[in-house]
Amino acid sequence: MSQAENTENERNIVCFFLFGILSLIYDEICLIAAEDILAGSKIATTTVILSIAIPVLSVKVIAPWFFQRVSYMKKIALVVVFLIGGLGTLVYSPHIPGRLAGVGVVESGVATSEITFLSLTAFYEHITVSAFVAGVGVASFVGPLYYTSLTTWTCLSPRTTIMVTIPWPLLFLLLYALLDKGPIRKKEPSIGNDVILPKGDNLEDKQGSFVRDRLLVAKEIFPYILFLLITYFSEYISNHAIITTIAFPNAPFKPRDHYPYYILSYHIGKFMGRSHLLLVSAVCPKLVQHVRIRRTWILALIEFLHGVFFFLASWFRFVPRVEIIIALCATEGFTAGSMYLNSAHTVSDMITDPERREFALCLLTVGNACGKLSAGLLGLFQEPFLMKHCMEDLKLGQYCLTRHAHKAGWNKNLHC
Repeated sequence: MSQAENTENERNIVCFFLFGILSLIYDEICLIAAEDILAGSKIATTTVILSIAIPVLSVKVIAPWFFQRVSYMKKIALVVVFLIGGLGTLVYSPHIPGRLAGVGVVESGVATSEITFLSLTAFYEHITVSAFVAGVGVASFVGPLYYTSLTTWTCLSPRTTIMVTIPWPLLFLLLYALLDKGPIRKKEPSIGNDVILPKGDNLEDKQGSFVRDRLLVAKEIFPYILFLLITYFSEYISNHAIITTIAFPNAPFKPRDHYPYYILSYHIGKFMGRSHLLLVSAVCPKLVQHVRIRRTWILALIEFLHGVFFFLASWFRFVPRVEIIIALCATEGFTAGSMYLNSAHTVSDMITDPERREFALCLLTVGNACGKLSAGLLGLFQEPFLMKHCMEDLKLGQYCLTRHAHKAGWNKNLHC
């Protein structure tokens, strides 16, 4: 490889790494801000998850079937519009329903961004998959750290903390301008332009063949979609309907601060889980094949067992200290991050044709969207159920929900 090609390849890797950060950082900020968005209410935390999951699932189910016909520049412009519009709605809405609508628009942008850039890796070196997923992992850490540090360790309000991020989506356009477009141009003549199509039976045959081929790909990767669904269901029901009801009287911080610390710990683990293959490939590429986990059902089972433990801990209150829950949140996060990474790599290996692989990687993300949605629906009942048990049977009062009791918790920092 020449020096110019090597520099170009490194630039592409950096671009995909940053795409990964920008693609998921808003998802992570919305998740960790969930309790503050609902400050002063008794609305179930998973209402925010449903505001996330419904638009995400809609985009991820519909988009893969026609997004390949849209140019990447147009897709990225759509991402920017969704994110900036949604953030503006979120921070300027005085009432909870308006904030939830803003979250939904933001998450439409997040979902569009994820499927756009994950599918784009199909036309570049295999390491760009690891770079993108590593960026997603960094977002899992940087987003919660940013939000927790400004709302818990300083005097900035949750609303202002999110408002600061409104210009960030413009970086997508800059990064795309820096990306090497050579691999994309080979495909561009058939995308976003006027193309003379065959007529009559020939066109119908080609369309039928296209649909059959896509259904075949969907059938081939269905087990991996299912394992992702189980993992994300366990992850979201644990984080947003179970540990939200676990606060400790002997903890060195207030009940509201439990939730940011839980989620920050979880995302540190998730960052490690999503980034470890990239780190191994940088240090010793030969080890990557030995570190990879192709039987992803094992990771799904481990994640499910985390959820069972958290439920029992909430119900029976046998865990003596908050540090134990924080540590388990980190292992839960590592498992979820590793699941996402290994699923993407396994599907990339299974599907060799670039265009079929592009579709497969788009469709794979349906698993996490379905997991979020199902967890959000169940959480509407599970969190109130656990909270009622805590309040009426255990009589733990303010330690039954990790949320501000006052509406002012959204517009003001009540630590100051």
